[in-house]
Amino acid sequence: MKTIRTFFLPALLASVFLMGCDADSMNSEEEVDLTLRMQGMFGSQQLISGQTYDHNGANITVTTARVYLSDFVLTTADGQEVTVSTDPVTVPAKDANDNDVTHSVTDKIVLTKHDMGMEYYHFGTVPEGDYTSMSFRVGIVGQDNRIDASQVPASHPLAKQTDKNNHWNWANGYIYLRLDGEVDTDGDGSVDEVWETHIGKENFSRVVSIDTDFTLDHEMGNLLHLMVDYKHFIHMVDLADPTERLSHTGDNLPVANKVAGMMDGAFMIHGVHMDEGSHTH
Repeated sequence: MKTIRTFFLPALLASVFLMGCDADSMNSEEEVDLTLRMQGMFGSQQLISGQTYDHNGANITVTTARVYLSDFVLTTADGQEVTVSTDPVTVPAKDANDNDVTHSVTDKIVLTKHDMGMEYYHFGTVPEGDYTSMSFRVGIVGQDNRIDASQVPASHPLAKQTDKNNHWNWANGYIYLRLDGEVDTDGDGSVDEVWETHIGKENFSRVVSIDTDFTLDHEMGNLLHLMVDYKHFIHMVDLADPTERLSHTGDNLPVANKVAGMMDGAFMIHGVHMDEGSHTH
């Protein structure tokens, strides 16, 4: 397994097997500086905070749309796995027995903020070549989920957010899917009640694997474009039903189970494009 360090750590060079090439060009040490574009959607529409959408026959608005992604792995055409990590951030944490420890977070973490229009995330360098799949986790697990969020540097995705809460406490960890908005409950077309879907806890985390062929080529493109459909997350949830309108995981397990069951179908790879230089994270 290869590990690719981003930011100031040196990139690891890898040999990429290029199908159809002659013997003199079988080994390549070229790398691409990879950017991930994670585009927020609501069904077939671009997700825009405050815009009205149809959800199972009811009008709703979405005012918060955020999701944590971790454990990124790219699989090459010859079966090698390329993982993505970052400079370590060491912070106070609790172990499984609630003892005080320190922990270094090295995994590449993405916190999407589609309610704020944020879409671009810098991944550092990865080997150029042909790939057959990408996988990642929806959620934060293990010791990374038991750190003191208030002690994480503000620039890191796991830092305690000041605008929308992203972390409950030591025991419960991060809110890794947060969707908020309003819903029309009386059928007059106007939204009138708040709805909240907040998912956390490790047993509701899911690994998403997208099997699709794509090529990373320093001369052709280095922006990997993914799409996340927030409507798909809540497809099974009846937001007009007061018993399903509010869920903070533990207080509404039926809704949490419905949402977790839809996670693997909420993402798709849209293609690889030239990086326009818009990444900020």
